[in-house]
Amino acid sequence: HFARAKNPCGVAAYHLPRCFASQQNLFVSAQSFVFKYRNILSHSLPAIKSPAEIKKNSARHFLALSKFIFVVEIKNQNAMKGKTLKHEILHNISTVYNLAEKSKLDDTLFEVTKQELSFLAAYFHTTTSQALFIAIIFTLNYKGKKVDLNDLNTHFDCNPMKLLEYSDDFVELYEKRLLRKFKTSNRYRQIKLKSADEEFFINELISAKILSSQPIPEVLNDTMRYEDIYTFLEKLYQLGVQREKEEISTKELFEQAELMIEENQHLALVKAVKSLGTIEDRFLFLVVVWKFLYGDKNPWVDKTFEAIYDKPNLRFTQIQKFLLRQHNLITENWLEIEDAVFFDDAKMTLTEKALDLLAECDIKLFNKSLEKKNNVILPESIPFRKLIYSDHEAKQLSLLKNLLLEENLKVTQERLLSKALPEGITALLYGAPGTGKTESVLQIAKATNREIMKVDISASRSMWFGESEKIIKKVFKDYKSYASKCKTTPILFFNEADALISRRKEVNGSNIIETENRIQNILLEEIENFDGILLATTNLANNLDSAFERRFLFKVEFCKPNILAKSQIWKSKLPHLSDKDCEILASQFDFTGGQIDNIVRKNEINAIIYGNSGDMKQLMAFCREEMLTNSYAVSSIGFQKN
Repeated sequence: HFARAKNPCGVAAYHLPRCFASQQNLFVSAQSFVFKYRNILSHSLPAIKSPAEIKKNSARHFLALSKFIFVVEIKNQNAMKGKTLKHEILHNISTVYNLAEKSKLDDTLFEVTKQELSFLAAYFHTTTSQALFIAIIFTLNYKGKKVDLNDLNTHFDCNPMKLLEYSDDFVELYEKRLLRKFKTSNRYRQIKLKSADEEFFINELISAKILSSQPIPEVLNDTMRYEDIYTFLEKLYQLGVQREKEEISTKELFEQAELMIEENQHLALVKAVKSLGTIEDRFLFLVVVWKFLYGDKNPWVDKTFEAIYDKPNLRFTQIQKFLLRQHNLITENWLEIEDAVFFDDAKMTLTEKALDLLAECDIKLFNKSLEKKNNVILPESIPFRKLIYSDHEAKQLSLLKNLLLEENLKVTQERLLSKALPEGITALLYGAPGTGKTESVLQIAKATNREIMKVDISASRSMWFGESEKIIKKVFKDYKSYASKCKTTPILFFNEADALISRRKEVNGSNIIETENRIQNILLEEIENFDGILLATTNLANNLDSAFERRFLFKVEFCKPNILAKSQIWKSKLPHLSDKDCEILASQFDFTGGQIDNIVRKNEINAIIYGNSGDMKQLMAFCREEMLTNSYAVSSIGFQKN
């Protein structure tokens, strides 16, 4: 029948002369074949309602096929002779997977696959039912997806309640670490039931053992020995990620972390932290070290403990101990806490003692392969812009730029040092807003191929007594440490530093004024001993504290551009304008370069939205819109008609 139908079920069949197979082998093959393809065969064979009828009908119908050719799926045991363990395992998994499809997960499935499941159960050290689920999940995983209960129900075509009868098997497979799981968020699931939102996948070590024809040990230990500390710390951190996703419990987390630490005692840091009390302390410390190396120097306290502890009561107990500074890592001076108003704002960081330990273990605190600092601007990321200066500005900035060329800077600093003069290069760029101070710093950095470490002035203020002073000191400490790892000295950039370098005030009992004065005193002291490159900008030079004037070697004033300079700026921004139009715009509107940029941007937006580049009339309208008052307008020349 199937030969005439040209094998409509699409199964890879063997064509075997009848005289080459015994009746016993044919019967077994026929029984399996009917079981698997009973839905298709139901159109041509009598209805099969029970295992007994399967056995009876399979023998009768398949022995009645053509005497010349049998088209059956045969379990050829002899074909497996000489094959590797890998081939035998994969063959058995494949057979179980195929026969389990649409099987309803009934007892007949276990009868038909008894030989294969017994082999797999012995290999995995499990029961036959557990071996069945391993085979199905393993195969579905290699189809490129994790597996949930719905996937298994679909494959078996069974009632979900039937699958839940085997829930103990899944628990045991997790405990044996043969299976992994994690919770997934399904927005279409309207109710939450235990295990309903879990997905399963085979432990990757199992796949590796199978594909390399290696046996599975009775006690599975997938802890690996790592050659470098960075890989070890990353893998240890991933345990916390698994815990946070609820793939493993806190108990499993600490068990696996303990095994990893024991297995990697050849790494200096791992060996050193073995004396840090409990496994909980060791794991927390190593996680904070990894975050530090990855760029997160101040991880949140609550987020860190949330990733470790699965039970809220344990989590809050540990957080409370940490906030009260009763935690072992704080009392032993390995970690310190940064105070906050609310507990969920508190952060932790490594102490100097911890940093010294990392240095002793030859761990680089600035690893180029890790993420760049958020406040660092790379010279190659700065787009080139042509700036128009007055002669006086151009002369001073040219001297500063040429000085910062690497070959000139080295010679200059060596000579200054030989004459007992400060070797640090400091410059203050001051003037009206929009005159190009900040952009000049960027273009100097690009021209001299220097990185910029930009200081966020607003972040230097803290509501906590004494914290602002610490922040200012930390800015210079971080710069010095970062500069020591760079090929060329980077630029420390204080943009809009008005609040830091303005005149100091009389205290008169004000705590705020007292704090501001202390910050300025610290800044003056740091600049006095500074040996790098510091550039600062300010709009309020008239309010500059006299003590800072001496600290800045270069003081470059940026004036509003004159008519000639403004005309050149207009021409550089809008080349299609005639020289006469540029002169008209320059003479009628007293704009800075920043304001001209605003008008050019509006013109570009107008071209995109309406499909035309603005003419002179449109530009004049944009210029008038730019003026909030008449303060930017130049007085008209000549007589005005009343």
